[in-house]
Amino acid sequence: MSPEQTILLSILVPFLGAALIPLTWANPNIRETITLITGAILFYLVSSIYPVVAGGAQPSVILFEMLPGLAIAFTVEPLGMIFAAIASFLWIITTVYSIGYMRGHDEQNQTRFYVLFAIAIGAAIGIAFAGNMLTLFVFYEVLTISTFPLVT
Repeated sequence: MSPEQTILLSILVPFLGAALIPLTWANPNIRETITLITGAILFYLVSSIYPVVAGGAQPSVILFEMLPGLAIAFTVEPLGMIFAAIASFLWIITTVYSIGYMRGHDEQNQTRFYVLFAIAIGAAIGIAFAGNMLTLFVFYEVLTISTFPLVT
């Protein structure tokens, strides 16, 4: 798989996980398994880009161009790579903790929590890999909108 495909998959995987989680609302074990597997896949994908970035390359991909010079684009730079690696690794750890916490406190809306959590990590990876200000803005807004219900 090329680095460009891996970049796109790294951003897409959490959103796919977020789409699958509501389908399992009746079975919390499957819901949480999907969350953990999605986190592991994301960490693997982000880690697989590391050798390319460590070799000095900055893989980039333009998802689509709305107008000339105005595109949703992704570029993996060393600092963004570090941020994405830390975020994807911590997602796994945080998910393990949140499973125990949410079950132990019999929290309501657990499915909603895991969906929004997956969207938030997808947005964080989009921010880490943003290739321009438009992409950064779009994913920052997705992050803001997805985390608001998590804290209210």
